Amino acid sequence: MASNGMKTHRFNGKQYRIILADDLDGFCETSEAVGYCWLTVNRSLSKRIGLETVIHEALHACDPSASEKKVKTIAADIARFLWRLGYRKRKEE
Repeated sequence: MASNGMKTHRFNGKQYRIILADDLDGFCETSEAVGYCWLTVNRSLSKRIGLETVIHEALHACDPSASEKKVKTIAADIARFLWRLGYRKRKEE
């Protein structure tokens, strides 16, 4: 579950479980064979890397057919843009 209490999020019409982990940076599973999809993000990434990772995994959720190279490039561009605008993860309360 995400630190702000978010348990799920809908991407492109599919419901995803949101999981905060400590053992991998990020992962998006879109297979519905198990009955649900999930998006995992490492809770202890730096603010900058965390932003890029969340965007990266969200892009995979929105378009599972997109290549890793394309997702990586787009996520880096969006993260850099948002970072320059001042977007940051809020401190845990």
